[in-house]
Amino acid sequence: MPQKIIGITAIANQNYQLIKEAGIEWLRTWFAFPFKDKVHGEYSPEFLRCLENARELSAKGFKHLGTTMGPGSYRYDENTKATIWKSGLPEWAGNFESNEYYEVLETACAEMAAKTADFVHFWQIANEPDIDIFRGPLSDDQIVRFLLSAARGVKKGNPYAKPGINIGFITEYSEWLMKEIYCIPDSPFEYIGIDGYFGSWQPGGPEDWKWYIDKVYEITGKPVIINEWGYSSLQSSPKTDDPDNKKYYNQDVCRNKAWGIVWKKEHSPEEQAEYIWKCMKIFAEHPHVIGQFFFRWTDTPTCWQCGQPNCPAECAWGIVDVHGNPKPGYYALKEAIHKYFK
Repeated sequence: MPQKIIGITAIANQNYQLIKEAGIEWLRTWFAFPFKDKVHGEYSPEFLRCLENARELSAKGFKHLGTTMGPGSYRYDENTKATIWKSGLPEWAGNFESNEYYEVLETACAEMAAKTADFVHFWQIANEPDIDIFRGPLSDDQIVRFLLSAARGVKKGNPYAKPGINIGFITEYSEWLMKEIYCIPDSPFEYIGIDGYFGSWQPGGPEDWKWYIDKVYEITGKPVIINEWGYSSLQSSPKTDDPDNKKYYNQDVCRNKAWGIVWKKEHSPEEQAEYIWKCMKIFAEHPHVIGQFFFRWTDTPTCWQCGQPNCPAECAWGIVDVHGNPKPGYYALKEAIHKYFK
């Protein structure tokens, strides 16, 4: 069996020895916007931190799937105490309705790829651009232009780079989007990334991955990386505030503090572990899949979407808890890697 990418997401400041012991070799690594206040000016402090961190992880023996900035996201803002749109590019880069915006984006992505060309070859362009949370106010034409500009920038900076996007799910819109950027002459995209949360964000379970993988391969003709997959291990928690549901939420799980969709019985650490076993076997055996990145390494104390603690929506996807203690999912992933991928 050809060697496949074995990766994980969300690993900053973690126990890297524990990650290695699990057999995980790849990390999905985010890179901040590179320029501080103008194109080809000083590097931003955040980009320099990302660059240093990525090089340190490379020295530890890890490989990287780099991720570029996206248009932005609707997320919780501590200052306003609300979920609002936050742009992925600095204000000085211009507005997404201007040509300057896409020129700055392409140049920034070229710089990111050039500075990492010796150790980053696979790139995820933006994040789930088919979903409103991450596409935001951009029109259909604008999101296509955004993705092509960013991917072409990456290829300019590193001609050997392999860009791809990660769609959130198969819909009429995501099918249209894939055709617009993959099924064109001189497309810069070399793999198709897919995210999926069957039994959590979408109905179903592990077996549904098979038709999903086959469908995106049929549309794009490109090898498939599972950029995100997982199963939340927390079914519900008490509501913490907003009894009248007056806040803006991206979805009902944050609002209700409970999952409306489950795979078998309920979201729990044990069910998460069983889910991992079944998915890993499918990914290892599927001929179109060249790799997978489990979402995610660690639980989080608060939800990035609503800002509230212990929220089922975003707080319990990890295979270790917030203190770094392994959950049953850690041992399931570790054993599945050594059984199916080694």
